[in-house]
Amino acid sequence: MNIRDRFANLWNSEDVLDSLWRIFASPYMTMLLLACIAVLICLGILLPQRPAEALTDPRANSLWLRSLRERYHGIADWLLRLKLVDICRSLWLRGVLGLFAFNLILGAVDLTRPRHLLAKTLGTRTLTGVLSPSELPERLVDRVKQVLRGYHYRLVEGSNEGVVYADRFALFRLLVYLGVLLMIGGLALSERSAWWEENFVLRPSQVRPLGHGTALAIRAQVLDGKENLSSAQSQNGHTELTFFRTDREVGRTTLRDRTPSFYAGLLFWRTSTEPALLVKAQDGSGRNLALQTPERGATEFREVVLRFREDESPRYIVTLGLTPGSQLGRQFEQRGNERYVLVPSRDLTLRLLYTAPEPGEISPNFLVEAFRPNDTSLLYQHHLRVSNSIEIDGDCYTFEPQRYAVLKFGQDYGLALIGLGAALALAGVALTAWRPPQRMWLVTQTQNGEMNLHFTVSTLAKRTPQWFEDTVQSVASTLTLSAQSAPLHESGHAN
Repeated sequence: MNIRDRFANLWNSEDVLDSLWRIFASPYMTMLLLACIAVLICLGILLPQRPAEALTDPRANSLWLRSLRERYHGIADWLLRLKLVDICRSLWLRGVLGLFAFNLILGAVDLTRPRHLLAKTLGTRTLTGVLSPSELPERLVDRVKQVLRGYHYRLVEGSNEGVVYADRFALFRLLVYLGVLLMIGGLALSERSAWWEENFVLRPSQVRPLGHGTALAIRAQVLDGKENLSSAQSQNGHTELTFFRTDREVGRTTLRDRTPSFYAGLLFWRTSTEPALLVKAQDGSGRNLALQTPERGATEFREVVLRFREDESPRYIVTLGLTPGSQLGRQFEQRGNERYVLVPSRDLTLRLLYTAPEPGEISPNFLVEAFRPNDTSLLYQHHLRVSNSIEIDGDCYTFEPQRYAVLKFGQDYGLALIGLGAALALAGVALTAWRPPQRMWLVTQTQNGEMNLHFTVSTLAKRTPQWFEDTVQSVASTLTLSAQSAPLHESGHAN
């Protein structure tokens, strides 16, 4: 039986609303909607998606649209009309997720009040009991119900007289439905109210306002931890955050690797820590020497802080010409692990090279080299791992290794719903795998002083499950009834 036939069997022309309920609550609709969601996700992965910056910056949006048309030509207009470049924000995905949530709600209602469940059965067992002249049929049915309750079955009276629905372990699936609904609600809440700020860099002892109407300022201190031997991030270390309001400390929290922290309704992550070097220079009398860096041009500083990366290869800033026939522009950028400091009053250039720790080492290595601008020969060279001062031509240069904290923070109340929903869904999946749902229907028929109790089970397997056989035999032996198998057939509605 294909999916079309299964949907056709759910339709009852005598009750349109009931049929619509059955269709939208059916597992076939669930599978169809999940397939649609999977297709949309695949399209979002395969097709270019408009970046968030282009939504708020008209110039960036115009540039992105030009690049899209250069790449896809006439297809680009169709992608724009069908909103396939904004799938995460499109009505396609929102509509499918809305129908999926509606399907789960109806399914959850059917689990709690199973009056729309369809008994599409492949196996039926019949118990036959002879009634005494003084015994009512209802009395025998009550005895059967009592036995089923003893096996922890939940019993629900059907709308048709003489039909009883029984199940156990079925409510475990309700946890999955509720969990997925909470996750969908959390995604909707995050999409409407969440905000994030990334690459929020703090040097040691720097106090920087958070903004976003919080009236808070923050200071980060990267505490010592075991250095990662393959990256500039630290392992097993932590970053201590200190919060200020109107220059007064109001709280503290600690960030660890891959572990968020909460404060004042904000969520903080430490995405990385970057190696840095604080450089100062003084002459023989103790006066500060002016320092310059190539990035800041002619601006002079009493001290400079140099940030390093692990990347040792040179980088290029590439400017793409989007019009046909235009040339590409390329600008050289120095290596990430290499920085320069100029001392104009001494006609001196300092080259500083960062090297990650070797296996078994804790601290990184900084190489300091001094040159004259018009002389390629090395004037001075020194390796340092901790704060140190060196002397060049009677001047004192102080180098202090530091670490910058790179943070990500924001406000997203939807994450709480997503986390709770994921926990409920996982618990429901685990419990359902441990105790699969057991559902059956009891239909009673009385004729000539003899009562037939028809136990039916809904299953997709070609044979009735063992738990169903055991339950029927237990009821028969407890009430001393005779049990027999009925031929395989398809029953109708059992509600």
